Amino acid sequence: MSTGEVAGDASTQAQSGMGSGSDSDSGSEEGTDETSTEAGEELPVCGNGKVEEGEECDLGLLNSDNGGCTTACALAVCGDGLVYIGKEACDDGNTKEDDMCTTLCEAPGCDDGLLSGLESDVDCGGGCLPCGVGLNCEGPDDCETWGCFDGVCGYTQSCSEINAAVPEAPSGRYWIDVDGDGDGAPFEVLCELERSGGGWTLVLVSSDDGQDTWTYENRAWLATDPTIVGELDEVNRDYKSRAYNELVFRDILAVHAPSEVWAAYEDVSQGSTDLGHYVGAIPSPNCDYELAGNGVEMTDGTLESNLDEGVGLCDTDLYFNLGDHEVSVDYCLISAGHSNATYGLAWSKGENNGCPFDDANSAGLGPNSPCESCDSGTEKEEVNGRGFAHALGLNTGTAGAGENYMAIFVR
Repeated sequence: MSTGEVAGDASTQAQSGMGSGSDSDSGSEEGTDETSTEAGEELPVCGNGKVEEGEECDLGLLNSDNGGCTTACALAVCGDGLVYIGKEACDDGNTKEDDMCTTLCEAPGCDDGLLSGLESDVDCGGGCLPCGVGLNCEGPDDCETWGCFDGVCGYTQSCSEINAAVPEAPSGRYWIDVDGDGDGAPFEVLCELERSGGGWTLVLVSSDDGQDTWTYENRAWLATDPTIVGELDEVNRDYKSRAYNELVFRDILAVHAPSEVWAAYEDVSQGSTDLGHYVGAIPSPNCDYELAGNGVEMTDGTLESNLDEGVGLCDTDLYFNLGDHEVSVDYCLISAGHSNATYGLAWSKGENNGCPFDDANSAGLGPNSPCESCDSGTEKEEVNGRGFAHALGLNTGTAGAGENYMAIFVR
């Protein structure tokens, strides 16, 4: 080989990058890639099956955005926006509780301990069970009491208030507080929310239940004496609610069982007193002969007079504290002859002396006055007339079994 050929080869080598210096540079470039540092150390790679720096997990090919280790090599957690199948029902990646997925990664539930979905307070209201007093509400039907005031559940003052706020509310038992913020405690009542416009509160039941409750001797119970009788669990038996002496009223509803014949009377009072005080303010016995046909007129109902030759129900009006109008005003007085007066609500019927108000005791709710010629102890006995029912022959249930009774409501 000549000197020129060697020189040419060297020149060629230099131009082509061959030689000791080029070899060193080339070797350095070829030894660096995305998984290596300049010092030759490998960088962490998610998916290689090894948990490396910055990774919480790495299952290699088993990494999944629907599993316990995501494709970002992070452990699945609620709130990461990825649904861990078998562990999470949903995951929308936000902190809202009022959408379709809560921070528990579950659909809103009525027992999740969260104010979620359509609930007005934690696990109540909306589509859940109603909320108790003092809890938040958006409307009356969010509350057990059917009363929502300024966004908080509270007691209504009557069944009428419930009916006005929620016309579709069903008849049944409710808690009310008749004096609102007063000292009186709330109490439970039975509301009739469908018949004759609804809004009725049960205040009294006069029942043929084998008990002498509504007697003339106990007539104060039908007036201002606040004695409570019976239980809401047995409203086919003698019953008197606190509402009788506490709830201000205007209208009266009388419903007989088992016949279901009923009568409603509007504007009985001016809405300034309760039924007990209203009855107590009426003279007793009421011996006004001009009263016949001029009682409180029935405004709604199925009650009809069956008067036949002076016997039966004289009219459908409602009266109070009726005396026995058989002969004269003198006879009507309790101390006279066979005067059979009653006390409280009553209707006009005809017996042996025809209409009006003959033997008033059998057209009342039980009280039977003493009289000069009456058997001893009549004032301690309850007459089983049940208002208008006796005159119409409606008491067809078993005697003494609580099957024949008259329920009195007010609103």
